Amino acid sequence: MQGDGASNRFEVPGWVKKGVPILVSALILYYYFSDQDWAELKQATDQVNYVVAVLAVLIPQLVFWFFEVLLVERHFTWYHKPFDWKAYVWARGALYLLMMINPTLGGGGIVLYLQQKTRISWSRLMGMALFRFGLTFWAFGLVMIPATLAMHHYGVTEKVNLNLWIWWGVLIAGALWLVTAWLKWHHGIEIGFDRYLVRNADSEFWTAFRLATRPQWLFTGIMGIAPVFIYVIGFWVLAMAFDIHVPFLEYIVVAPLALLISDMPVAFAGFGTTTMAWFFFFGDYGDKHIIAGFTLFLPFARVAARALIGVVSLPLSIDDIGQLMREAKRRRTKKERISNIEY
Repeated sequence: MQGDGASNRFEVPGWVKKGVPILVSALILYYYFSDQDWAELKQATDQVNYVVAVLAVLIPQLVFWFFEVLLVERHFTWYHKPFDWKAYVWARGALYLLMMINPTLGGGGIVLYLQQKTRISWSRLMGMALFRFGLTFWAFGLVMIPATLAMHHYGVTEKVNLNLWIWWGVLIAGALWLVTAWLKWHHGIEIGFDRYLVRNADSEFWTAFRLATRPQWLFTGIMGIAPVFIYVIGFWVLAMAFDIHVPFLEYIVVAPLALLISDMPVAFAGFGTTTMAWFFFFGDYGDKHIIAGFTLFLPFARVAARALIGVVSLPLSIDDIGQLMREAKRRRTKKERISNIEY
């Protein structure tokens, strides 16, 4: 009976998963471009320095790729065991081909590759992911708090399309998390939420938190946030190439939110969501035709950059990925045989 129930479980068809993001992108683009004068858009973007524009997208993408590989290699060496980072360079690059179509599936492919490659337990792997995300969030807050204070000081907050009460709540929550986590794992003092969250500090899930030294905490935060800001600054240079001049102080605070909206997995490769984010946050800093052209160029250039990395990496990673797939298939077959024998 259980088998029948499992077989009748509803699953979303693959064509729906692929079609919905495309439909969402199409609807958003239709909303913003339905009355667009394409001749004026072309005329407005004719003066763009496309060499600078391409480099402003490609270079941050290459930096992000390098930082990702370096941080993952360090974390596995510190909290599990060393693994072949040279193979991961090309596997990570090849997975950009999947990420440019579906970021959610691409991210899942990366996690699955690392788990299969290192045979790490899922519990320890998820704990390492939380460690990295938490410290990246902490580093982000350390940069954003003084930047936001500077915005208040110079009166820039009046122009920002952002709820600063919610914004300050997020930043303060990140700072408090750092204090409580630091006290817990480096001084054995449990206050705040950690006393309820960490039920068993010796479990595999908390391995990274338990083993990480203080310099490793700092290294993780810096290496986690640095490529994000390089990415963001690259888009600022790209915007200037399109003659969109956003005040840097306002931009550096708001741009990560715009990037977060642009990368929401509800749309296809950032098309539509990028337009929505930039018109919402920065629509007053450039001609509407220029901004419209910018928001079409940006996701297209990101897709092209990731495709270039993926095409270069795929031939160099195909043997490694293929071997992992064959090993996983052999393990599944062995488990099925053992289950049949026991049955």
